[in-house]
Amino acid sequence: MTTDFPPSSSEGQAGDFHVGYVLKQYPRLSETFILNEILGVEETGTRVSVFSLRPPTEGRFHPGLSAVRANVHYVPAPEKAAFLDAIRSLPGLQTDRLGEVLDFVDRLPADRRARLVFDAIAVADRAHRTGVDHLHAHFLTVAAHTAHLAHLLTGIPYTVTAHAKDIYRHGINWEIAARVGASASAVVTVCDANLNYLSARLDGSGTRLVRIYNGLGPQPAPAPLGARTPGLVLGVGRLVEKKGFDVLLEAVAQLAPVRPELRVVLVGDGDCRTDLEQQAQRLGITDRIVFTGAQPQQVVAEWLRRAHLMVAPCRVGADGNQDALPTVLLEALGAGLPAVSTPVAGITEIIEHGVEGLIVGSDDVEATAAAMARLLDGSEQWQAMSDAGPRTLAAKFDRRDTIGQLIGAMHQPRVTA
Repeated sequence: MTTDFPPSSSEGQAGDFHVGYVLKQYPRLSETFILNEILGVEETGTRVSVFSLRPPTEGRFHPGLSAVRANVHYVPAPEKAAFLDAIRSLPGLQTDRLGEVLDFVDRLPADRRARLVFDAIAVADRAHRTGVDHLHAHFLTVAAHTAHLAHLLTGIPYTVTAHAKDIYRHGINWEIAARVGASASAVVTVCDANLNYLSARLDGSGTRLVRIYNGLGPQPAPAPLGARTPGLVLGVGRLVEKKGFDVLLEAVAQLAPVRPELRVVLVGDGDCRTDLEQQAQRLGITDRIVFTGAQPQQVVAEWLRRAHLMVAPCRVGADGNQDALPTVLLEALGAGLPAVSTPVAGITEIIEHGVEGLIVGSDDVEATAAAMARLLDGSEQWQAMSDAGPRTLAAKFDRRDTIGQLIGAMHQPRVTA
Protein backbone atom coordinates (compact mmCIF):
# COMPACT_ATOMS: atom_id res chain seq x y z
CA MET A 1 0.00 0.00 0.00
CA THR A 2 2.98 2.31 0.46
CA THR A 3 5.51 2.87 -2.24
CA ASP A 4 8.77 4.75 -2.39
CA PHE A 5 9.08 6.53 -5.72
CA PRO A 6 12.58 7.24 -6.99
CA PRO A 7 13.46 10.76 -8.06
CA SER A 8 12.49 11.39 -11.66
CA SER A 9 15.05 11.55 -14.40
CA SER A 10 15.00 14.58 -16.69
CA GLU A 11 14.61 12.51 -19.85
CA GLY A 12 10.97 12.25 -20.87
CA GLN A 13 9.75 13.67 -17.56
CA ALA A 14 10.25 17.39 -17.92
CA GLY A 15 9.82 19.91 -20.67
CA ASP A 16 7.28 17.80 -22.56
CA PHE A 17 5.28 17.03 -19.38
CA HIS A 18 2.33 19.28 -18.51
CA VAL A 19 0.91 19.20 -14.96
CA GLY A 20 -2.41 20.80 -14.08
CA TYR A 21 -2.70 21.82 -10.42
CA VAL A 22 -6.27 21.59 -9.09
CA LEU A 23 -6.65 23.91 -6.09
CA LYS A 24 -9.69 25.10 -4.19
CA GLN A 25 -8.37 28.67 -4.14
CA TYR A 26 -5.19 30.15 -5.58
CA PRO A 27 -3.25 31.97 -4.37
CA ARG A 28 -3.60 31.88 -0.59
CA LEU A 29 -1.24 33.69 1.76
CA SER A 30 -1.13 30.77 4.21
CA GLU A 31 -0.35 28.12 1.57
CA THR A 32 3.28 28.92 0.92
CA PHE A 33 3.99 25.21 0.53
CA ILE A 34 1.95 25.17 -2.69
CA LEU A 35 3.77 28.21 -4.06
CA ASN A 36 7.12 26.61 -3.18
CA GLU A 37 6.10 23.38 -4.87
CA ILE A 38 4.91 25.00 -8.10
CA LEU A 39 8.13 26.98 -8.36
CA GLY A 40 10.12 23.79 -7.80
CA VAL A 41 8.19 21.86 -10.43
CA GLU A 42 8.69 24.65 -12.93
CA GLU A 43 12.42 24.67 -12.19
CA THR A 44 12.61 21.12 -13.59
CA GLY A 45 11.34 22.36 -16.95
CA THR A 46 7.88 20.90 -16.39
CA ARG A 47 5.02 22.98 -17.75
CA VAL A 48 2.42 23.91 -15.13
CA SER A 49 -1.16 25.15 -15.35
CA VAL A 50 -3.26 26.04 -12.32
CA PHE A 51 -7.00 25.39 -12.11
CA SER A 52 -8.44 27.40 -9.21
CA LEU A 53 -11.99 26.44 -8.25
CA ARG A 54 -12.55 29.75 -6.46
CA PRO A 55 -11.12 33.23 -7.02
CA PRO A 56 -8.67 34.67 -4.46
CA THR A 57 -10.28 36.70 -1.70
CA GLU A 58 -7.43 37.78 0.59
CA GLY A 59 -6.18 40.77 -1.41
CA ARG A 60 -2.55 40.21 -0.32
CA PHE A 61 -0.06 37.98 -2.10
CA HIS A 62 3.52 36.78 -1.76
CA PRO A 63 5.97 38.55 -4.10
CA GLY A 64 7.22 35.08 -5.06
CA LEU A 65 4.06 34.67 -7.15
CA SER A 66 5.65 36.88 -9.78
CA ALA A 67 8.17 34.10 -10.48
CA VAL A 68 5.42 31.55 -11.30
CA ARG A 69 5.12 31.05 -15.05
CA ALA A 70 1.97 28.90 -14.96
CA ASN A 71 -1.24 29.98 -16.61
CA VAL A 72 -3.95 30.30 -13.97
CA HIS A 73 -7.49 29.32 -14.97
CA TYR A 74 -10.33 30.34 -12.65
CA VAL A 75 -13.38 28.13 -12.89
CA PRO A 76 -16.41 30.35 -13.58
CA ALA A 77 -19.52 30.28 -11.44
CA PRO A 78 -22.12 27.78 -12.68
CA GLU A 79 -24.55 29.01 -15.29
CA LYS A 80 -28.08 27.79 -15.98
CA ALA A 81 -26.97 25.69 -18.97
CA ALA A 82 -27.71 22.01 -18.49
CA PHE A 83 -24.83 19.92 -17.21
CA LEU A 84 -25.75 17.19 -19.66
CA ASP A 85 -25.09 19.48 -22.61
CA ALA A 86 -21.77 20.51 -21.10
CA ILE A 87 -20.73 16.89 -20.65
CA ARG A 88 -21.74 15.97 -24.21
CA SER A 89 -19.57 18.76 -25.61
CA LEU A 90 -16.53 17.68 -23.56
CA PRO A 91 -13.64 16.62 -25.82
CA GLY A 92 -12.25 13.18 -25.02
CA LEU A 93 -15.30 12.21 -22.96
CA GLN A 94 -15.15 8.64 -21.59
CA THR A 95 -18.83 7.80 -21.90
CA ASP A 96 -18.31 4.32 -20.48
CA ARG A 97 -17.42 5.87 -17.10
CA LEU A 98 -20.40 8.17 -16.67
CA GLY A 99 -21.95 5.59 -14.35
CA GLU A 100 -18.93 5.93 -12.04
CA VAL A 101 -19.24 9.71 -12.17
CA LEU A 102 -22.89 9.60 -11.07
CA ASP A 103 -22.21 6.98 -8.39
CA PHE A 104 -19.41 9.09 -6.91
CA VAL A 105 -21.47 12.28 -6.99
CA ASP A 106 -24.40 10.53 -5.28
CA ARG A 107 -22.15 9.87 -2.26
CA LEU A 108 -21.40 13.56 -1.75
CA PRO A 109 -23.55 15.97 0.30
CA ALA A 110 -26.50 17.04 -1.82
CA ASP A 111 -25.73 20.75 -1.55
CA ARG A 112 -22.26 20.27 -3.09
CA ARG A 113 -23.05 17.99 -6.01
CA ALA A 114 -24.05 20.47 -8.70
CA ARG A 115 -21.08 22.79 -8.15
CA LEU A 116 -18.63 19.88 -8.02
CA VAL A 117 -19.88 18.44 -11.30
CA PHE A 118 -19.71 21.86 -12.95
CA ASP A 119 -16.17 22.43 -11.67
CA ALA A 120 -15.03 18.99 -12.80
CA ILE A 121 -16.44 19.52 -16.30
CA ALA A 122 -14.74 22.92 -16.53
CA VAL A 123 -11.38 21.55 -15.35
CA ALA A 124 -11.65 18.47 -17.60
CA ASP A 125 -12.50 20.61 -20.63
CA ARG A 126 -9.66 23.11 -20.13
CA ALA A 127 -7.15 20.39 -19.18
CA HIS A 128 -7.96 18.39 -22.30
CA ARG A 129 -7.87 21.42 -24.60
CA THR A 130 -4.53 22.67 -23.22
CA GLY A 131 -2.81 19.31 -23.36
CA VAL A 132 -2.47 18.59 -19.65
CA ASP A 133 -0.82 15.19 -19.11
CA HIS A 134 -1.46 14.87 -15.38
CA LEU A 135 -3.61 16.53 -12.70
CA HIS A 136 -2.34 17.13 -9.18
CA ALA A 137 -4.70 18.22 -6.38
CA HIS A 138 -3.81 19.56 -2.96
CA PHE A 139 -5.96 18.40 -0.01
CA LEU A 140 -7.98 15.20 -0.02
CA THR A 141 -11.32 17.03 -0.20
CA VAL A 142 -12.96 19.25 -2.82
CA ALA A 143 -9.90 19.68 -5.06
CA ALA A 144 -9.24 15.93 -4.99
CA HIS A 145 -12.92 15.18 -5.67
CA THR A 146 -12.77 17.50 -8.69
CA ALA A 147 -9.59 15.88 -10.02
CA HIS A 148 -11.14 12.44 -9.56
CA LEU A 149 -14.24 13.36 -11.58
CA ALA A 150 -12.14 15.06 -14.27
CA HIS A 151 -10.15 11.81 -14.49
CA LEU A 152 -13.31 9.75 -14.89
CA LEU A 153 -14.54 12.09 -17.60
CA THR A 154 -11.32 12.26 -19.63
CA GLY A 155 -8.91 9.56 -18.45
CA ILE A 156 -6.25 12.13 -17.46
CA PRO A 157 -4.37 10.55 -14.52
CA TYR A 158 -4.04 12.38 -11.22
CA THR A 159 -2.27 12.46 -7.88
CA VAL A 160 -3.29 14.09 -4.60
CA THR A 161 -1.31 15.55 -1.73
CA ALA A 162 -2.95 15.01 1.67
CA HIS A 163 -1.96 17.48 4.37
CA ALA A 164 -3.67 17.90 7.76
CA LYS A 165 -7.14 19.44 7.99
CA ASP A 166 -8.25 17.19 5.13
CA ILE A 167 -7.40 13.99 7.02
CA TYR A 168 -7.43 14.73 10.75
CA ARG A 169 -10.64 16.66 11.29
CA HIS A 170 -13.60 14.74 12.64
CA GLY A 171 -16.23 13.92 10.06
CA ILE A 172 -13.95 13.04 7.15
CA ASN A 173 -15.81 10.72 4.75
CA TRP A 174 -13.29 7.92 4.42
CA GLU A 175 -15.39 5.99 1.92
CA ILE A 176 -15.10 8.89 -0.52
CA ALA A 177 -11.40 9.34 0.32
CA ALA A 178 -10.82 5.65 -0.42
CA ARG A 179 -12.48 5.95 -3.83
CA VAL A 180 -10.33 8.95 -4.69
CA GLY A 181 -7.20 7.21 -3.46
CA ALA A 182 -7.92 3.98 -5.31
CA SER A 183 -8.22 5.80 -8.65
CA ALA A 184 -5.24 8.09 -8.14
CA SER A 185 -1.78 7.25 -9.43
CA ALA A 186 -0.70 8.00 -5.86
CA VAL A 187 -1.74 9.81 -2.72
CA VAL A 188 1.23 11.79 -1.50
CA THR A 189 1.44 12.93 2.09
CA VAL A 190 3.91 15.20 3.79
CA CYS A 191 5.28 13.28 6.79
CA ASP A 192 5.67 9.77 8.16
CA ALA A 193 3.09 10.45 10.87
CA ASN A 194 0.51 11.16 8.16
CA LEU A 195 1.64 8.12 6.20
CA ASN A 196 1.03 5.81 9.15
CA TYR A 197 -2.36 7.39 9.84
CA LEU A 198 -3.51 7.14 6.23
CA SER A 199 -2.21 3.60 5.89
CA ALA A 200 -4.62 2.58 8.65
CA ARG A 201 -7.54 4.67 7.39
CA LEU A 202 -7.22 3.56 3.75
CA ASP A 203 -6.19 -0.02 4.39
CA GLY A 204 -7.72 -2.35 1.83
CA SER A 205 -8.67 0.42 -0.60
CA GLY A 206 -5.81 -0.19 -3.01
CA THR A 207 -4.49 3.34 -2.50
CA ARG A 208 -0.83 3.79 -3.35
CA LEU A 209 0.60 5.99 -0.58
CA VAL A 210 3.96 7.75 -0.51
CA ARG A 211 5.55 10.18 1.90
CA ILE A 212 7.24 13.15 0.26
CA TYR A 213 8.26 16.00 2.51
CA ASN A 214 7.42 19.56 1.56
CA GLY A 215 10.69 21.14 0.50
CA LEU A 216 12.11 24.64 0.46
CA GLY A 217 14.19 26.35 -2.17
CA PRO A 218 17.21 28.55 -1.46
CA GLN A 219 16.89 30.46 1.80
CA PRO A 220 18.46 33.75 2.94
CA ALA A 221 21.54 33.27 5.10
CA PRO A 222 20.98 32.73 8.83
CA ALA A 223 21.67 35.64 11.17
CA PRO A 224 24.14 35.20 14.05
CA LEU A 225 22.95 35.56 17.62
CA GLY A 226 24.68 38.91 17.97
CA ALA A 227 22.59 40.36 15.14
CA ARG A 228 19.29 39.30 16.71
CA THR A 229 17.08 41.10 19.21
CA PRO A 230 17.65 39.62 22.71
CA GLY A 231 14.48 38.17 24.20
CA LEU A 232 12.43 38.48 21.00
CA VAL A 233 10.15 35.44 20.60
CA LEU A 234 8.42 34.76 17.30
CA GLY A 235 5.17 32.92 16.61
CA VAL A 236 3.98 32.48 13.03
CA GLY A 237 0.76 30.92 11.82
CA ARG A 238 -2.95 31.30 11.56
CA LEU A 239 -4.46 32.39 14.86
CA VAL A 240 -6.58 29.29 15.31
CA GLU A 241 -7.00 26.75 18.09
CA LYS A 242 -4.58 24.12 16.76
CA LYS A 243 -1.64 26.56 16.77
CA GLY A 244 -1.76 26.81 20.58
CA PHE A 245 -0.71 30.44 20.83
CA ASP A 246 -2.74 30.82 24.02
CA VAL A 247 -0.12 28.54 25.63
CA LEU A 248 2.62 30.88 24.44
CA LEU A 249 0.89 33.85 26.04
CA GLU A 250 0.53 31.98 29.35
CA ALA A 251 4.23 31.07 29.23
CA VAL A 252 5.15 34.70 28.57
CA ALA A 253 3.08 35.77 31.59
CA GLN A 254 5.06 33.32 33.74
CA LEU A 255 8.41 34.59 32.49
CA ALA A 256 7.62 38.31 32.27
CA PRO A 257 8.26 39.25 35.93
CA VAL A 258 11.92 38.20 35.72
CA ARG A 259 12.58 38.97 32.04
CA PRO A 260 12.06 42.63 31.24
CA GLU A 261 13.52 42.11 27.75
CA LEU A 262 10.97 39.47 26.74
CA ARG A 263 8.80 40.42 23.76
CA VAL A 264 6.60 38.37 21.41
CA VAL A 265 5.71 39.03 17.78
CA LEU A 266 2.75 37.00 16.50
CA VAL A 267 2.58 36.95 12.71
CA GLY A 268 -0.76 35.76 11.36
CA ASP A 269 -4.47 36.25 11.57
CA GLY A 270 -7.48 34.07 12.24
CA ASP A 271 -10.59 33.34 14.23
CA CYS A 272 -8.81 33.40 17.60
CA ARG A 273 -7.18 36.81 17.25
CA THR A 274 -9.72 38.64 19.41
CA ASP A 275 -9.53 35.93 22.07
CA LEU A 276 -5.73 36.14 22.11
CA GLU A 277 -5.76 39.93 22.37
CA GLN A 278 -8.20 39.71 25.28
CA GLN A 279 -6.08 37.01 26.92
CA ALA A 280 -2.99 39.22 26.70
CA GLN A 281 -4.94 42.00 28.35
CA ARG A 282 -6.15 39.72 31.17
CA LEU A 283 -2.59 38.50 31.75
CA GLY A 284 -1.24 42.05 31.84
CA ILE A 285 1.22 41.48 29.00
CA THR A 286 -0.23 43.66 26.22
CA ASP A 287 2.98 45.70 26.23
CA ARG A 288 4.91 42.49 25.48
CA ILE A 289 2.85 41.29 22.49
CA VAL A 290 2.68 42.61 18.93
CA PHE A 291 0.03 41.22 16.57
CA THR A 292 1.18 41.95 13.02
CA GLY A 293 -1.61 40.23 11.10
CA ALA A 294 -0.86 38.00 8.11
CA GLN A 295 2.35 38.91 6.30
CA PRO A 296 4.04 37.90 3.03
CA GLN A 297 7.01 35.55 2.96
CA GLN A 298 9.73 38.17 2.84
CA VAL A 299 8.42 39.84 6.00
CA VAL A 300 8.31 36.48 7.79
CA ALA A 301 11.86 35.82 6.59
CA GLU A 302 12.99 39.10 8.16
CA TRP A 303 11.39 38.25 11.51
CA LEU A 304 12.99 34.79 11.41
CA ARG A 305 16.39 36.50 11.29
CA ARG A 306 15.61 39.10 13.96
CA ALA A 307 14.08 36.80 16.57
CA HIS A 308 15.94 35.07 19.38
CA LEU A 309 13.59 32.10 19.47
CA MET A 310 10.53 30.63 17.76
CA VAL A 311 7.67 29.02 19.69
CA ALA A 312 5.15 26.80 17.91
CA PRO A 313 3.00 25.23 20.68
CA CYS A 314 0.86 23.15 18.32
CA ARG A 315 -1.95 20.95 19.61
CA VAL A 316 -4.77 18.73 18.37
CA GLY A 317 -7.90 20.87 18.16
CA ALA A 318 -11.30 19.94 19.52
CA ASP A 319 -12.39 19.14 15.95
CA GLY A 320 -9.41 16.80 15.45
CA ASN A 321 -7.56 19.29 13.26
CA GLN A 322 -3.80 19.51 13.73
CA ASP A 323 -0.66 20.53 11.92
CA ALA A 324 1.27 17.95 9.94
CA LEU A 325 4.54 19.52 8.78
CA PRO A 326 4.45 23.27 9.54
CA THR A 327 6.25 25.18 6.80
CA VAL A 328 7.34 27.88 9.21
CA LEU A 329 9.38 25.34 11.18
CA LEU A 330 11.18 24.40 7.97
CA GLU A 331 11.82 28.08 7.39
CA ALA A 332 13.13 28.38 10.95
CA LEU A 333 15.66 25.64 10.17
CA GLY A 334 16.93 27.63 7.20
CA ALA A 335 17.08 30.81 9.27
CA GLY A 336 19.09 29.10 12.00
CA LEU A 337 16.37 29.93 14.52
CA PRO A 338 15.93 27.34 17.30
CA ALA A 339 12.33 26.51 18.10
CA VAL A 340 10.24 25.22 20.97
CA SER A 341 7.43 23.02 19.68
CA THR A 342 5.35 19.94 20.43
CA PRO A 343 5.24 16.29 19.23
CA VAL A 344 2.19 16.75 16.98
CA ALA A 345 2.18 14.69 13.76
CA GLY A 346 5.37 15.36 11.76
CA ILE A 347 6.91 18.09 13.92
CA THR A 348 9.44 15.69 15.44
CA GLU A 349 10.50 14.84 11.88
CA ILE A 350 11.61 18.47 11.59
CA ILE A 351 12.95 19.08 15.08
CA GLU A 352 14.82 16.47 17.05
CA HIS A 353 14.69 17.33 20.74
CA GLY A 354 17.95 18.93 21.73
CA VAL A 355 19.28 19.20 18.16
CA GLU A 356 17.40 21.90 16.23
CA GLY A 357 15.20 22.94 19.15
CA LEU A 358 13.25 21.59 22.10
CA ILE A 359 10.07 19.49 22.15
CA VAL A 360 7.57 19.87 25.02
CA GLY A 361 4.13 18.46 25.65
CA SER A 362 1.12 20.10 24.06
CA ASP A 363 -0.76 22.47 26.40
CA ASP A 364 2.08 22.32 28.95
CA VAL A 365 2.59 25.95 29.93
CA GLU A 366 5.28 25.26 32.53
CA ALA A 367 7.36 23.10 30.18
CA THR A 368 6.98 25.68 27.40
CA ALA A 369 8.15 28.48 29.68
CA ALA A 370 11.10 26.39 30.93
CA ALA A 371 12.19 25.53 27.39
CA MET A 372 11.96 29.18 26.35
CA ALA A 373 14.09 30.23 29.31
CA ARG A 374 16.63 27.50 28.56
CA LEU A 375 17.17 28.70 24.99
CA LEU A 376 17.04 32.39 25.82
CA ASP A 377 19.82 31.88 28.37
CA GLY A 378 21.99 29.20 26.78
CA SER A 379 24.10 30.86 24.08
CA GLU A 380 26.25 27.77 23.41
CA GLN A 381 23.25 25.47 23.08
CA TRP A 382 21.44 28.11 21.03
CA GLN A 383 24.38 28.31 18.62
CA ALA A 384 24.62 24.54 18.26
CA MET A 385 20.91 24.35 17.41
CA SER A 386 21.19 27.30 15.05
CA ASP A 387 24.04 25.60 13.20
CA ALA A 388 22.09 22.33 13.01
CA GLY A 389 19.04 23.91 11.35
CA PRO A 390 20.42 24.58 7.85
CA ARG A 391 22.12 21.18 7.82
CA THR A 392 18.82 19.43 8.56
CA LEU A 393 17.01 21.51 5.95
CA ALA A 394 19.57 20.56 3.29
CA ALA A 395 19.55 16.88 4.24
CA LYS A 396 15.78 16.30 4.46
CA PHE A 397 13.83 19.20 3.00
CA ASP A 398 15.73 20.37 -0.08
CA ARG A 399 13.19 21.23 -2.77
CA ARG A 400 15.36 19.81 -5.53
CA ASP A 401 15.08 16.37 -3.92
CA THR A 402 11.44 16.52 -2.88
CA ILE A 403 10.25 17.80 -6.27
CA GLY A 404 12.12 15.02 -8.03
CA GLN A 405 10.28 12.50 -5.86
CA LEU A 406 6.94 14.20 -6.56
CA ILE A 407 7.39 14.15 -10.33
CA GLY A 408 8.46 10.52 -10.06
CA ALA A 409 5.15 9.78 -8.29
CA MET A 410 3.22 11.55 -11.02
CA HIS A 411 4.80 9.33 -13.65
CA GLN A 412 3.86 6.07 -11.95
CA PRO A 413 1.13 4.26 -13.91
CA ARG A 414 -1.97 3.31 -11.95
CA VAL A 415 -1.99 -0.47 -11.51
CA THR A 416 -5.49 -1.82 -11.03
CA ALA A 417 -6.20 -5.16 -9.38
